[in-house]
Amino acid sequence: MNRFTSYDSWEEALRDMNEAKYDADRAVLRWQWDDLMPGTFAIRIAEGLLIYTEVLDDYKEGCMKGFVFSKHYSVACSDGELGDAHRATFLAIIPKESFFAAHTQGWTTTLASLTNSDVKSLVTVFQLYH
Repeated sequence: MNRFTSYDSWEEALRDMNEAKYDADRAVLRWQWDDLMPGTFAIRIAEGLLIYTEVLDDYKEGCMKGFVFSKHYSVACSDGELGDAHRATFLAIIPKESFFAAHTQGWTTTLASLTNSDVKSLVTVFQLYH
């Protein structure tokens, strides 16, 4: 995947960005829309990293519709980083206890090391929505 794209005009860049957002919005699953809300903890993978997320706010209207504002943690950013993430990028909601267990371990846990209940919820999510 090419991470950088050059454009000949601002209009062309906006058109491409709007098409990408439209595609991402169409990929949002029901649980990603209904259950990702402030106070929930979730996981996603970006650039090969397992990222643990605490959702702080959600955008269900306006130009940011489809995104959540969150604090994201990983081995690459153990202090956390504030930012927006599209709902379609999340793999599962995890229990608060699993989030804090990962924090205690320096965010070094992997998908394979999540507890049975976490893995079960992840499998259930894939079965229900795919």
